[in-house]
Amino acid sequence: MTERVAIIDLGSNSARLIVMTIYHNGAYNLVYHQKETVRLSEGMAETGILTRDAMWRAVGTLKVFAHMCELVKVDKILAVATAAVRNAKNGSEFIDLVHQHTGIPLKVISGENEAHFGYTGIINTIDIEDALLFDLGGGSTEITLVKNRQSVKVFSIPFGAVNLTEKFASQDKISDSQLTAMREYIVNHLEKIPWLKRLGLPLVGVGGTARNIAKMDQKHKNYPFPKVHNYRFGLMAFEELWRELTKTSLAQRRKYPGLSSERADIIIAGTTIVKSLADISQTTNIIVSGCGVREGMFLEYYLSKQQSSAIIPDILLHSTRNMLLFYKGNEPHADHVAKLADTMFEKWQPILRLTGRDRHLLRVAALLHDIGITINYYDHARHSAYLVENARLFGLTHREQMLVAVVAGWHNGPAAKYVRNKIYNEFLDQHNWQTARKLALLLALAESLETTQLGLVQDVEPSITGSQALLKLITNDPVSIERQAASDHRKWFKKELGFELIIE
Repeated sequence: MTERVAIIDLGSNSARLIVMTIYHNGAYNLVYHQKETVRLSEGMAETGILTRDAMWRAVGTLKVFAHMCELVKVDKILAVATAAVRNAKNGSEFIDLVHQHTGIPLKVISGENEAHFGYTGIINTIDIEDALLFDLGGGSTEITLVKNRQSVKVFSIPFGAVNLTEKFASQDKISDSQLTAMREYIVNHLEKIPWLKRLGLPLVGVGGTARNIAKMDQKHKNYPFPKVHNYRFGLMAFEELWRELTKTSLAQRRKYPGLSSERADIIIAGTTIVKSLADISQTTNIIVSGCGVREGMFLEYYLSKQQSSAIIPDILLHSTRNMLLFYKGNEPHADHVAKLADTMFEKWQPILRLTGRDRHLLRVAALLHDIGITINYYDHARHSAYLVENARLFGLTHREQMLVAVVAGWHNGPAAKYVRNKIYNEFLDQHNWQTARKLALLLALAESLETTQLGLVQDVEPSITGSQALLKLITNDPVSIERQAASDHRKWFKKELGFELIIE
């Protein structure tokens, strides 16, 4: 049965709702997302109490969320409140108020639980072994040390972008003395975490501040792709951005390219926390995750239903398989094409001169090469390229995702329109295009040997003899259609690899 699951994350600054659909075949997909700024922690820095205005703002937003859940026929709601409610003296009163007016079963989670959900969301969607994760919210910042993809240390510091802004009155232009005091305050807290110093690991950030840092950097660099998940940049670029922001007024920041005007007043505090974390941990670079607490909550729910580990062993294969299922691809056909292409890659490696990573990219393209049929069978290769380009594929860099899109789009043969496509050209250099042509050639051959989609060519035995590349077909059938389809690529094979293709 299809199931719709709503995840609500009520933070100190904003409230977010995502709705995920789990389909009968096990595929899942995001079908709705809404974000509202509620500033729940506004005004509680001095008193420790949620103000009436803030509470009613949040209740009003949650009423809308409840209505949307009803509208899209949600089966289950998982709703959590974080730092603002966790730290408020009247937090339980607010929880009752929410339930009374919306019916939403809001649950307060600890800083450690919040960090755990953030870790689960990141580790299952970004390909990292060792890293320092931070989830920077409005009222707290959760820090997690990851080694070998496992969470080994967790710490929650009691300030985020909203309450730190209030404490140091940095809503508008910040003076040098204010900035120094803010930095000292942050560093004093961070120095209490003994395992944080001199780690020399990538810093992976989640939350509104992290996403806005990525968007500002992308605008500055005229980055051609609006995706922030797995966006990576160096420390020098971030420090330049931070220094520039600290010299601006609120009015200037509201017009700053890439920065949300709703976050303009709290961005100095937010970026200063990141700057301090980067300094103390001596980070190597910054990676931004678009997936965090909400995705972590969903994946824990989904994976437990699948009776799977909460940590996905191969996030690239998992997300690729999820896309194949979501687009109702022909799994046996896709798997067989992937198997044939992989065998050719392995046995012809001496003439291909490709890398082990390229082999993984070929597998992704092979599994997804036909998903464009969902749009229209005619010209489906082009539709497949577009869907791959925009798919939620985890474990690929942005450049790799573009390369895989081109390979999928070329599975019937190379077409100049991809080379002329601006976004592909922004990401792919001459070497990447050469790699794409070689991988597409293998995919086209494998697809040819499965033309009838009957699995008649059970396997292949590729080899190299002198100036010839031999392709022996393991089959109990004449496979005349498959042989002819594969033979049609001999000219391309010769042009690309300089070898005569002999099909036996």
